[in-house]
Amino acid sequence: MGKKKDANTAIGRSIIKSRQRKSRPGHTNSWHHTSDLDDGYDWNRINLNSVTEQNSLDEFLTTAELAGTQFTAEKLNITVINDNYSGLPSIEEEEAIHKAQEDNKELLGIPRRPQWDSDTTATELEMKERESFMSWRRQLASLEEKDHVVLTPFERNLEFWRQLWRVIERSDVVVQIVDARNPLLFRCEDMENM
Repeated sequence: MGKKKDANTAIGRSIIKSRQRKSRPGHTNSWHHTSDLDDGYDWNRINLNSVTEQNSLDEFLTTAELAGTQFTAEKLNITVINDNYSGLPSIEEEEAIHKAQEDNKELLGIPRRPQWDSDTTATELEMKERESFMSWRRQLASLEEKDHVVLTPFERNLEFWRQLWRVIERSDVVVQIVDARNPLLFRCEDMENM
């Protein structure tokens, strides 16, 4: 008969064997208890880059992407710029600009989130949000095309507006922080009506 084995040596031997198994090349457990599911919208990768000013090409490409349309390049009409333009508006032009701003004041607002309920799927809501945002952008573009209307830079990233919609839906109180030098200029009256 052999020598009686100690219980402590069996435990020590199992620890040594497990360390040897782990140290072997090709043995990794990094993905052992994880899985990568592609089950819908990836909320961890929200594009939160602020976009307030764009050149015409970037704006065109962003609009095409939001609309989900394909496009092909075409030759555009050529516009000749008048060299005699001084750059400063005349008194009549300033009055017309002020009148146009007052007339179109109610058209400037925050894009609205479309109505939804528990039966609305995530993809349907995303499409409705895109359509609502696109119609708001079209309204602002048509406003800019009118005479004497120039808009200040505004947020063109839909993800920021989605975040604002969700915060307002869940909030009881929303506080606007404005510039104290001219608070009425920076106050958003439309935010108070949401």
